[in-house]
Amino acid sequence: MLVSPVHLKPQIYKAHWDFDFDSMRSHIDERVDAAAKLMKDDTLEKGGGITTVVHCLEDPPHNWEIFDEFKLWLYDRIDEVWEDYNFQPMMRQISESWINKHPPGAWTAEHHHQCIQVAVAVYLNVPKNSGRFLVKDPTGMYKRQEPLDYHYYESGREWQPIEITSGDVLFFPGWMSHKTEVNLSTEDRYVMSLNIRGAHMYHD
Repeated sequence: MLVSPVHLKPQIYKAHWDFDFDSMRSHIDERVDAAAKLMKDDTLEKGGGITTVVHCLEDPPHNWEIFDEFKLWLYDRIDEVWEDYNFQPMMRQISESWINKHPPGAWTAEHHHQCIQVAVAVYLNVPKNSGRFLVKDPTGMYKRQEPLDYHYYESGREWQPIEITSGDVLFFPGWMSHKTEVNLSTEDRYVMSLNIRGAHMYHD
């Protein structure tokens, strides 16, 4: 396989694509700056984070020319993950995509992608100390009967970190709760998110 499981097999997978981020940064910032003017206070991006999710239907990043080659690569990886999840053979499509920009001190709050079969997080630019990807333990309801340390929840130990670097691509179920750590670097972190939905069944 070209993607490898990194957490709770077969739940989260990681692959890698080498982006030429410097060449695409001005294009991305132009779209991000336009989206910032439309953002509302209830966004999941905190601490000054900006998201293009407000444009995810009319101007999704996966339709931008700068991601054409990456998108072809991505569909092959999705096929692998889909099969390993034991999903039924279906048409797969990217239904939404957006980019989050996290300046120093920003982060994405806890959330999930309801009714999405595969969520994808694409790390376009990850400066050192800009934060990890955090996944909430999906066995949480079962841990209620365990003799957990008194400070288990207070110290955030139900959140499991995944190390990421620029170019990493994570695949995970849309139902899985996740968030990011705060960007503690002096540079901006850029992450593209994509939703993968199953469409019509194939027929013999």
